[in-house]
Amino acid sequence: MKITTIIFDIGRVLNGYGWEEYLSRVVPDPKAYRAVEQAVFKNPAWVEHDKGLLSEEEEIRDFVSAAPEYEHEIRAVYADLGECTWSLDYAVPWVKELKDKGYRVYALSNWPRRIYDQRGDKLDFLDLMDGYFLSYQEHLIKPDERAFLRLMEKYEIRPEEAVFLDDTRENILAAERLGIRGILFCSQEQAKEELRSLGVE
Repeated sequence: MKITTIIFDIGRVLNGYGWEEYLSRVVPDPKAYRAVEQAVFKNPAWVEHDKGLLSEEEEIRDFVSAAPEYEHEIRAVYADLGECTWSLDYAVPWVKELKDKGYRVYALSNWPRRIYDQRGDKLDFLDLMDGYFLSYQEHLIKPDERAFLRLMEKYEIRPEEAVFLDDTRENILAAERLGIRGILFCSQEQAKEELRSLGVE
């Protein structure tokens, strides 16, 4: 079946993402850095917050409960979480290129409200797409198959005609269980090569 639809993850695919540099600026002490990293970015609550079901203060409390002695540092980190993401030069041209060639293009991403509120202007490629699913708006996160199903239902996407690009294998496997072809994203060059192997030029 010919591919007609490209579905992108956002973080580390169409947008840069990483907390290490930002966290080291806000919390330069190595011991405090490790504690705050565990309490915030490596906390299972981080992924749950992508569902957009909690207030900002409730999210902060989740993090602080993991390292109460670092509440001041955790609040300082939370204040500018948007610094953990940045634009990638190739994102807009790539989406435009695919659209110009007649492909339907969508985004399906776990994305927290806090970072969207601070850096949503950096996701300018979303305006070029045929539609998108952001977890905090839909209250579902990958790899929950319901996230994929909701995107497909909303935009009438046929799974056998779609390919999904994501940097997390678990999410790729969830898409493939639903009949969507998957590409584990490592770089734009690698992803384009794999797309070409599927007939996407």
